[in-house]
Amino acid sequence: MRRVLASFRSGLLGAALLGAVLGFAPRTAALAAEGPPALPPSVRIKPVMVPVVTRGQVERYTQIEVMLEVANATKLGDVQLAIPRLHDATLRAVYKGIAEGWIVRGNIANMPALRRTINDESVRLFGKDVISRILITPLSRQSSFP
Repeated sequence: MRRVLASFRSGLLGAALLGAVLGFAPRTAALAAEGPPALPPSVRIKPVMVPVVTRGQVERYTQIEVMLEVANATKLGDVQLAIPRLHDATLRAVYKGIAEGWIVRGNIANMPALRRTINDESVRLFGKDVISRILITPLSRQSSFP
């Protein structure tokens, strides 16, 4: 009886190992060879302070961060050199957003319009199809100064 159990266990173990080798090893090797998909290069613009104005006074500030995904990797150097101009363009877009009502009390109410404005500035600076996506992230809220 012990022999039967021992051979059954070894046969079961052998089958499990064979299945693991044949079934999982090629997939693992293929995934390791491919690796994770390469992310396109991106450029982060220095955070922008957005004033929250209530009854003509600055109540507090919020910060947003803008990250641009560069579709054409050969233009990455040009985009990196233009970060100060991109920061200025983002500031203009934010203040236009406040004036147009896209940003209300520090919250972005019309994200597509703000992205479109930043994209228009990037097209003006670099040409079409250089920037593929624009990520806008609220970072923090700060109290106003007394």
